Amino acid sequence: MRLTVPRSLGVLLVALSLVACDDGTDGGDGGNADATRFFLPTKAGDNTSAPALALDGSGNLHTVYPSYAGGGAYYTSCANGCQRAGELSLVRFETDGTVTNAMISLDAQGRPRVLLSAYAKVYYASCDSGCGNLNSWKVTAILDHAGKKSVTGPAFALDSQGRPRFLMHTYVAYLGVGQGAPVTEYVTCDANCHDPAAWKAYRVAEQIWWHSELRFDAQNHPRVGTIARDVNASGGWVDYGAYIECLGDCTQEASWQGTTLLPSYADDNEAISLQPSIALALTSSGAPRILMLARSMDHQKQLAYLTCDSGCTGAGWTGRTLSTNTKLQDGLDLALDAQNRPRLVYTLDYNISYGSCDAARCESNDATWDLKVVEGGEQMKKDEIFLYPNCTVGTWFLHAPSLVLTSDGARVGYQARDVSGGWLKKDPNGPNCVAGTDMTWSRLAVFKP
Repeated sequence: MRLTVPRSLGVLLVALSLVACDDGTDGGDGGNADATRFFLPTKAGDNTSAPALALDGSGNLHTVYPSYAGGGAYYTSCANGCQRAGELSLVRFETDGTVTNAMISLDAQGRPRVLLSAYAKVYYASCDSGCGNLNSWKVTAILDHAGKKSVTGPAFALDSQGRPRFLMHTYVAYLGVGQGAPVTEYVTCDANCHDPAAWKAYRVAEQIWWHSELRFDAQNHPRVGTIARDVNASGGWVDYGAYIECLGDCTQEASWQGTTLLPSYADDNEAISLQPSIALALTSSGAPRILMLARSMDHQKQLAYLTCDSGCTGAGWTGRTLSTNTKLQDGLDLALDAQNRPRLVYTLDYNISYGSCDAARCESNDATWDLKVVEGGEQMKKDEIFLYPNCTVGTWFLHAPSLVLTSDGARVGYQARDVSGGWLKKDPNGPNCVAGTDMTWSRLAVFKP
């Protein structure tokens, strides 16, 4: 399958229907929300990246997050209502190479299944009981692609029978130099999933679908929110947010159908690289809702919320822009509460913000959104030890949030980077300060909006 861009009917209808909210709604409440915030545990001296979250039927929280460099990833679990890092159990997985994407999904019994995407290999991990103990886990390298492929975004999910599936695509080369042929594959296992031979890969697109979110509806159909990269004959490309579904034999490329939505915004020149961002949630009836960072016609940032109730592989989409703030940064996520009302998290000026809407049609121009700050970097204690010579200023940059909803609020995970900088030299004979990340850890907010 190849999604048509940029003239699909979905693009035109959505682009014409978007209406920006008043910029004043972006300010939130200054970080005064009722929240407990703490760093997720690690091995001493280890730095970590953004966590992925999952909530089981008893309200217990499960998280997985990569070591920032050098290989490995962590799994934690915490009983409903946990308030501090010491209450979380901790397991470390070892890998060959740095994990660039750690994903988690729970089966119907709340048992965790984890997918780790490293540079050259993909690992599958599972546990059925006693998951706070590494000996209860089985971890297997199920695929060695020699750095030619990637799994990006929350592209891993279990179907209703607990069978693991994920989307994998051709490795995206920096600036397109040496870019391989664009292909996306649907990778499945039905049984004996720690046997690499049990995994099968089926080509579903002659495009790169990356930063994907994979979900299954109640009928066990895969639904996908993704960034579809369209490569032209001269090697140039454009990225579009897209919605895709498979209602038939998903081993067949023709069964995957979808539409592009809006151009995606990304910028590698931001202080923290701003990656393409899209999130997908499904209503109780399986209707898709999408949040994405879109690019306007004048190449500006747009935080867009999009909905569809029918005709979702064509012209059935509508939506609105929630923010056009130039300080929108890396990462966002979307969830629906028990009444199918949208809740979202996103990064604004390297602070983590939370949005909610209780209107019947939250994509309508007159719907009210309540926006709050989960945590601001300025609230966090400053690092007084600078690892870079002659740096005199330090601050926390927060980004890449993920969201799960609980009976009493929400759990929000994100990455916290301590960044040092400065211009005045304490040691005039020393080198100039080189601004950069001193340390980075996974962080969690237990949040009650």
